[in-house]
Amino acid sequence: MKKHLILFFCLIVSNLLFSQVGINTDEPNVNTLLHVSEKIRPTDADLDNKLKGIIIPRLTESERDKLTYENPLVNPKVLKLFATDNSLMIYNTTENCYNYWNYLEQEWKSLCGKLGKAVFTFDCPADVAVSGTYIEGKELTTSNYLSIKVNVTKPGEYTISASTDNGYSFYTTGTFLNEGSYTVLIAGQGNPVNVGFNDLAIEANGTEVSCTPVKQVEVLTAAGTYTIGCKEIKVNGVYKSGVALTASNTITVPVNVTAAGSWSMHTNTVDGISFSGSGTFSGSGTQYVTLNGKGTPTSTVTKRLTLTHNSEGLENSSCQFDVRVVIPKKRILGIGTGTTYGYNISNTRPSRTLITTDTNYGTLPTSIVPYEGWDEIINGSNSPSAAQLQNWLLGSNPVDIVVIGYSYNMAQAEADVFLEYLIKGGVMIVHSEGASGNQILMRTIFNDPTLNQSTTGGTGDGRTYLLPIFNDPVINGPFGDLRGKLWGDDATDAVYFTNLPSGDIIQYSNAMNANNNTGAVANSVTAFRHKTFNFVWVGEGGFTSQSGNSGDMNSSTICPFTLDANGFPVVKTSYARPVYNSVFFANTMAWALTQAEFHGINTK
Repeated sequence: MKKHLILFFCLIVSNLLFSQVGINTDEPNVNTLLHVSEKIRPTDADLDNKLKGIIIPRLTESERDKLTYENPLVNPKVLKLFATDNSLMIYNTTENCYNYWNYLEQEWKSLCGKLGKAVFTFDCPADVAVSGTYIEGKELTTSNYLSIKVNVTKPGEYTISASTDNGYSFYTTGTFLNEGSYTVLIAGQGNPVNVGFNDLAIEANGTEVSCTPVKQVEVLTAAGTYTIGCKEIKVNGVYKSGVALTASNTITVPVNVTAAGSWSMHTNTVDGISFSGSGTFSGSGTQYVTLNGKGTPTSTVTKRLTLTHNSEGLENSSCQFDVRVVIPKKRILGIGTGTTYGYNISNTRPSRTLITTDTNYGTLPTSIVPYEGWDEIINGSNSPSAAQLQNWLLGSNPVDIVVIGYSYNMAQAEADVFLEYLIKGGVMIVHSEGASGNQILMRTIFNDPTLNQSTTGGTGDGRTYLLPIFNDPVINGPFGDLRGKLWGDDATDAVYFTNLPSGDIIQYSNAMNANNNTGAVANSVTAFRHKTFNFVWVGEGGFTSQSGNSGDMNSSTICPFTLDANGFPVVKTSYARPVYNSVFFANTMAWALTQAEFHGINTK
């Protein structure tokens, strides 16, 4: 004790006299107040015992923060007093790093980086997910990783690891720049030695994480040998934009196994969704495996995914398949006479049956168009006012699609509403032969007061009109290829316009009667699709006419619209030549739904 007191007294006296203290040196550096030297006499044999360091005060972060200082920027009079606290140093045992006090910024700085060690939590095993397939004797790849959802309460550096006793582990390090929720990916490395379930020992910033029950990874046997029947992959469940996949969203994959062993399959992630699965084949032959989907689609675009598998000798072989996301519900307005013939699609006749049959437009795996169904089918009657149209088409909740049929005949005020509706992205399908109304509509849409309507004329009823042979979503749509085929008028002549601007339309038919090739008129148009607006027009009000009665169904001059017993659009053969009005309309509705979803008034 006496020696210690004498040494302490000497240090004080030395400091007072020379303002410097040297330990293990008689010549402290001129720029130091305290100089601790590692100097060792050359004759010392046990050098290791002579190598020493220094320890400064060690405090936890909470202990450190109990030190208080008055802000000199608030009270300038204490500037000189508290300037001496500047660079005060401690060792922070919470973050395992040296900290020093910056009196101007009035905060502790870390020598390990300004943020220091992060503080975060996660629920184990609920927030811990294992990705990839683990095969005996196969080195881990980039597909083998853990993903952990963490809640950060203090930004800073982090290290997360997970080890097993089976030859592989997981590790990552990084920095959280802000508070909040994050998903951290922890890369795997190593080579699984044995088959079975392995416990994960997880650590976060050097502290063991309690996990109840213990999170496990399954290691499978060596890969089997098998091939995939790509064309027979079956997609199960309904897929909706913005809705997370559930247990019903799977794919069934047919395989031909030639050698037993483990299997692993996964897809890439497209628009937020993917599929994966693994297991073991115990025998050979044709088998079926199920892959589970995960994620949330972000759009209704059809997704083409690539499936990769691990068959021995065929590793990384792949094939592709499509996942269709249903178009969400739409609202449709029907205008026309509410008779037994279905001119108005809100009427309970074949035209409505076509658009409400699930196998045509629905959520079934076999539905031709993946569609969630109609939110509302509005009956606009045969004489809606401009005010009613304004509300339905341009109000706070505009309809997505308008279908017009016989015998609606609009005035200028209504045509002006329709034009504004088209400009804003509305979808219109018009089957009309009303003289004044048609003329008003065309003059308004094309901004040409000289356009006039004419009647096709010719010999007899039940005329037919030839469709083009080019590719088009209406002419060659999901319900059938109509290139070079015909559509038919209903009972009386169709109508046409001449001199429509060719740069604005895609012409589908002219005025010639294909039954006998008569009535040809130069530059005549009896059906077209507009290139800019979502607008299809046919000069026949009864284009979707069909009562469902057997006499009408077999007539050669009326009701050219025909469905089979299941509500599917089919050709009508009793006309002078076969006509495909129902297929044309079904393709048009498929086009209309797509336009309404991606380019419509409610999506622009």
